[in-house]
Amino acid sequence: MQSKKAPSLLLVLGVSFFAAVGSAQQYKIAQVVYENPGSFSQPQLAAVSGVKPGDPATADTLQSGAQKLSDTGFFDDIGAEIRGNTGHIVAVFKLKPTPRSAMIPVGYENFVWLTPQEIDAAIHAAMPLYFGALQENTVQVDQLAAALQQALAAKGINAKVEHETIEPTLEHPLRAMEFRVKVPRPVVANIKLAGATPELVPLLQASVNSTAHKPYNAGLAGNLTAESILTPLLDAGYIDAALSSVTLDMAAPDAVAEPVVVNATLAAGSVFHLTSITFAGTPLMTTDAFASSAKLHAGDVASRKLLLETLKPLDEAYRKQGYMDVIIKADPAKDVAAHTVAYTVTVTPGEQYRLSKITAEGLDPAAKADFDKYFLLKEGDFYNPVYVTSFIKGNTALKSLATYTGTFRAYSDPNKHTTELELKFFAGATVTVH
Repeated sequence: MQSKKAPSLLLVLGVSFFAAVGSAQQYKIAQVVYENPGSFSQPQLAAVSGVKPGDPATADTLQSGAQKLSDTGFFDDIGAEIRGNTGHIVAVFKLKPTPRSAMIPVGYENFVWLTPQEIDAAIHAAMPLYFGALQENTVQVDQLAAALQQALAAKGINAKVEHETIEPTLEHPLRAMEFRVKVPRPVVANIKLAGATPELVPLLQASVNSTAHKPYNAGLAGNLTAESILTPLLDAGYIDAALSSVTLDMAAPDAVAEPVVVNATLAAGSVFHLTSITFAGTPLMTTDAFASSAKLHAGDVASRKLLLETLKPLDEAYRKQGYMDVIIKADPAKDVAAHTVAYTVTVTPGEQYRLSKITAEGLDPAAKADFDKYFLLKEGDFYNPVYVTSFIKGNTALKSLATYTGTFRAYSDPNKHTTELELKFFAGATVTVH
């Protein structure tokens, strides 16, 4: 989790204008300039600040414009000053946009009542500078949720909107902030695919079985509905399988769920076989070690499942050392005529994350004492999600913990490269790992 300090505001009035800005609106602004705007356009910034040529060249004008820009939440610092001369007064806003690396991409999981265009319009009406990413624990997160909820209400949908930050994984290596409708929860009722051929029927039946009755998800991370539909084909070597022309039909809702029928056109392509996987080795895993643990080999059907199982030990080697943002890529080189593919594996480690806080809830005093003693990760250590998972699933060796199962969540700050770990234990409950 992360918090964001309020942007600082600095007003500077040129010496030659000291008397002018202190007098009763004697001079007018001739030009407005936004320095270091980042990706924001001058018209966007002008619309937000409200400062325009012809406005009084006063401290109040600068203060008002700077405050409106600050309130957007997309700047770390904002300064404003008067330049020029009395014949041509220039109001200058000096901006320090929040780095995009400090912000998290936003996904919209299940707003099935709104088109993407309606979602975009609703958000930009409330947040004109929004560009698809936010910082956690800021007022802008609440503003976005409120804008979505209001757009739904305008369509007669009395919905509760929530959000969650999902940590990177091997399959989805980018951290994402997902907004979703909690109630009523859209659920896949059926799948109708155009473009299906007879030989694909068994795979498509598996798609329907694995996807039906699950929450609908068209966001950036988690259990995506499109991926769930395509998984049996991708695992069978149809590496180009894709969906297009996706539309939704709404069935009659019940008290808590909104049944959704997914319509799409499937392009499966052909089955590919593997010719090679090339990995040059890294300090955390040698070429030989990677090859010895590989589950996918030359001549095999190019199964996505086996490819991910091949990449998993490499991914875990980095996550064990706190590399929360590690990206493992297998770039394909396809021979379309021969229906073969070769992969080149690369690693982008990112930064290492250290534990800033550990909390464990739900344990009785004896169990809590054993947890404190035998849970080997401590504050200040590199975060190791592999160890946390194995501890929760395998703590039965400790008698005081033998009757407990539990869950955990990690909240990471990509600015400070720290992670807060929250564990919750339950007597006899089902293990859930996040």
